[in-house]
Amino acid sequence: MSNVVGNAAVAIFLGVLLAVAGFVPAAAVAYRRRGTFPLVRILLLLAATIYAVALWAYTLLPVPDVGSYACAGTQFHPFGFVADILRAREEVGLRGLLTSAAFLQVALNVVLFVPLGFFVRAIAGRGVLVAGLLGLATSLLIELTQLTGIWGLYPCAYRVFDVDDLMINTLGAVIGSVISMRLVRPRARKAPTTVTVGRRLVGMTADLLVILGSGTPLALAWRAWQLYGLDVPFSAIPATPQYWLLWGPPIVLETVAVLGFGRTVGEWVVGLRTIAPSGMWWRRVVKLLTGAGGLTLLLMADFPGSGLLLLAFVAATLVVLPRTDGHRGLSNMLAGMRVRPD
Repeated sequence: MSNVVGNAAVAIFLGVLLAVAGFVPAAAVAYRRRGTFPLVRILLLLAATIYAVALWAYTLLPVPDVGSYACAGTQFHPFGFVADILRAREEVGLRGLLTSAAFLQVALNVVLFVPLGFFVRAIAGRGVLVAGLLGLATSLLIELTQLTGIWGLYPCAYRVFDVDDLMINTLGAVIGSVISMRLVRPRARKAPTTVTVGRRLVGMTADLLVILGSGTPLALAWRAWQLYGLDVPFSAIPATPQYWLLWGPPIVLETVAVLGFGRTVGEWVVGLRTIAPSGMWWRRVVKLLTGAGGLTLLLMADFPGSGLLLLAFVAATLVVLPRTDGHRGLSNMLAGMRVRPD
C-alpha cells in the first residue's frame, strides 16, 4: 500500500510540474489550431500528464538496489493468462475467481490502459485504430524497459517481461477509445477569434510562467555546477550570478517582445497583437512598465512593503481587465493601445 500511495504522490507532483511546464506551448498550439483554449481542455491535458507519469511510476517503480534482487524471467507464450484464470477457477470456484490474483492481474492491466484510449480521442481526436497502436507501442516500450533492466542501468530485468501484457494493455486502450465515443463530442471547427477575458487570462498566465520559469533552469544549473562541479559549499555559492540568471532571461524576453513587437510573450502565445494610433515607442515603454515588466520588477523587489505593492498591482490588473473596452487590460489602457486577434 505504501508503494501505491508513493507512486500516486509522484504521479501527481511530477504530472502537475510537467503540465505547468507545457502550458505555454499547449496554449500557443490551441489558439492557432482552434482559436480557443477552454478550461475543460486545460484540465484534460493536466489529467493526461498525470496519467502518463502514473503509468511510468506504476510500471517501473519502485526500482530495487543493485544486487538486492533476483533476475526476473520472461513469458513469451500468448494467452497464458487464459490458462491461469481457468486454473484459478478450478481452485477457488466461480465466486472466488473475481478476487483471484490471476483475474485481478488481467483486469487491472486492462483498466490501466483504458485512460490512454480515452485521451487519444479526447485530446488528439483519433479513434480506435490509433488508440490500439499507441497502446501497443506504449506497452512494448514499458516491457522492453523492464526486460533490459531500464536499458542497461541494471544487470538484468527486475520485473517479468510478459507478452500477454502487450495484448491486454492494447485491449485496454481500445476499450477506452470505444467508451470515449459516447463521452467525447466531435472536434468542432476553429472558433471565431475574439478577445475574451478567458483568452486574456490565459495570456497573463503564460506571461507569469515565462517570468517565473524561463530563468529557473539556468539558475538551477549554476547552483548544481557550483555544488557538484566545483565543490563549493551551499552557503558560499555567489548569490549575484544566480540572481541574474534567474531574473535576467524573463527581463530580456519580455522587454524584447514588448519594445520590439508591441506585445508580451503571453499575448503572442494566445495570438493577440496591439495597435496604437501614434507614438508607438513611448506607448510600448508604458505598456512594459505597467504590465509584464512591472510585474517582473515587483517580483524581484525586496524592500519593506514590496509584497503589498505586488499584491495591489496584481489585484488592479485583474479588476481592470474585464472593465476595459475590448478587454485590453490595465497596461494597454494606460499606454493607449488596443488589442486584436492576429
